[in-house]
Amino acid sequence: MKKILFSAIILLSINSFGQKLTGKAQGLRITKQEIISENDTIINVVYKNEIENKKKPAYFINGKLINEGILRTINPNEIATYNVEKKNIEIENVKYHEQLYLVTKSIYKPKLISLNNLKAKYTNLKAKTTIFKIDNAIVNADYNNFIVDENYILKIIVEPFENKNEKLNVNFVNLITKSEENIKKSKEIILRGKDEFAINK
Repeated sequence: MKKILFSAIILLSINSFGQKLTGKAQGLRITKQEIISENDTIINVVYKNEIENKKKPAYFINGKLINEGILRTINPNEIATYNVEKKNIEIENVKYHEQLYLVTKSIYKPKLISLNNLKAKYTNLKAKTTIFKIDNAIVNADYNNFIVDENYILKIIVEPFENKNEKLNVNFVNLITKSEENIKKSKEIILRGKDEFAINK
């Protein structure tokens, strides 16, 4: 039941960023903001941040305003209740479209930390250029403000990338969460040979 509720929360936040289909015609898609046709000769440029900022919800965990990134790294089994209020609110000159309140179980205390502070705490990368991923999906956000729950991180994988021709030196830091699927994968032993297969521990 918790997984269904948590999935509904994530879908709600995704839907608030998306565009709604308002009509259809043969070979044509009509949305509130644009008309797209297969025969269009003009390239449509969309600035993703501008779209997202128009209908940005405010997220609260245990009463504290938090970045929406927390939804990617909080254990859904530790959420006691959630509530969505569909009204606009302004906090510190930032307008939010609606509010999502999450309350964790009384015995659970989230350990909230920014991605840059997490990097400083657990790695020796210091000032090196870093691109963060969560479960292999790139995080496109301000790493000083993107908050994760340290309790729900299973593993931190540092993947150095060097391209001497272009003098590019970047590190990918992949946070693997404690989802059921990731925990199951971590218990597998991969046997390599003519036929590769996995055995659960």
